[in-house]
Amino acid sequence: MSNQAANRNVTLVLFHNDLRVADNATLLKASEISTDGRLLLVYASSLTDVLDDKDHYDAYHYDSMGQARQQFLHESLADLNASLIQQGNRLLYLQKGDEALDVFTQLNDLIAQQQVTDICVSQTADYNQNKVYNLIQAKYPEIQWHIQTTSTLFDELPLESLPKSFTQFRKQIETDYDLLHAEKDIAIYPTPETLAPLPDNMHSRNEYFFESQLSNQAGRDKPSQPSSSFRGGELNGLKHLDAYFDSDAPSTYKTTRNALDEWAHSTKFSGWLANGSLSVNIILNRLRRYERDMIANDSTYWIWFELLWREYFYWYAVTHQQKLFWFKGIAQHAPSTQLIESLLAQWKNGTTQYPIVNACMNQLRTTGYMSNRGRQLVASCFIHELGLDWRYGAAYFEQHLVDYDVDSNWGNWQYLAGVGADPRGCRQFNLNKQTQQYDPNGEFIRQWQGNPQKSD
Repeated sequence: MSNQAANRNVTLVLFHNDLRVADNATLLKASEISTDGRLLLVYASSLTDVLDDKDHYDAYHYDSMGQARQQFLHESLADLNASLIQQGNRLLYLQKGDEALDVFTQLNDLIAQQQVTDICVSQTADYNQNKVYNLIQAKYPEIQWHIQTTSTLFDELPLESLPKSFTQFRKQIETDYDLLHAEKDIAIYPTPETLAPLPDNMHSRNEYFFESQLSNQAGRDKPSQPSSSFRGGELNGLKHLDAYFDSDAPSTYKTTRNALDEWAHSTKFSGWLANGSLSVNIILNRLRRYERDMIANDSTYWIWFELLWREYFYWYAVTHQQKLFWFKGIAQHAPSTQLIESLLAQWKNGTTQYPIVNACMNQLRTTGYMSNRGRQLVASCFIHELGLDWRYGAAYFEQHLVDYDVDSNWGNWQYLAGVGADPRGCRQFNLNKQTQQYDPNGEFIRQWQGNPQKSD
């Protein structure tokens, strides 16, 4: 008997950057509309590969996700799967194998075979992901879509238009929506106690299950654990959140945040925020509690300040869409840079003449992480000292950063290249001065082998 004949709806959740069960409006919505139906919980890897005209892959694509970022994603999906199993369902993992159909085709086949009636997704600033959603909607106009907010503090841009600079944005938000000092905490969506089951005929389709997909990769391309303190998944994100706010670190954040390598010197929330393992609402509520119970100072305010930067770049990406990937950005002129393959290779491999840059790049390849200060220095070197096309730097970060998200990454690169939201134009850092300030004894450079190798 078909699902329609049985008058039973089939809801599909397409996870993207919302890999959690707590404070997840999309999962909650799906649980509500599938009470008497069936539920498919799907993560589709590389779904945007179907787009032949992907704006930021015309030339500067990358071949594969970096080891550390891939490991962090796998840990996040494994944690999500474990949570979904506890709630009576499980994660279906679509990815392209050696002989498999492309992921977009797999997803469409699943939708058709299971006669999906509803699709639930989280709002995203990812221009290419939204293009894929539009393709699916056009192919199945009879399916009802439900789009929820899971990754931002606001359901929609809270201002009439996006200001041209972050400072203007911050001032308007703090005037009209001072969430840090609001009377009540941010509302948190409840976690569903149970979830509707899979369709009956899915229980034998082991090729879709997350565990089966991983076991098929065993010994082939599953990455080994990188040398990093980041561990993916909602459980690890919440543990880190508790550990951070149970310490004194928030009270000194503003003075320590530019450190190049110390784990406790910055919040390190970015990885879990990027793929949605942690809710920004939960983080903000913990920050508010810390200010009430412990101390409110410039450092705790600066954590809020950085959350607003994240918010700004999200709405920046929503506003400018494909311009996020244009060489000239949102500016009216193109930067005077180009692609020189030999210099690009030096930058990637940490073999430039700048030890601080080399150390940061070696750290990135090994751990998938680089400090905010480090990112500014290597991007400044990339654009100014090496004179390279900023888009290749942004794409390399996309490949390797465990905390990659499209809006913050590409927005920040535009900012530093002088084609984005910075009213001052290009920002060039004096690398010698920065080295003396942030690594005066050369400890970071030695640890990450930043000194150029002498030729024989």
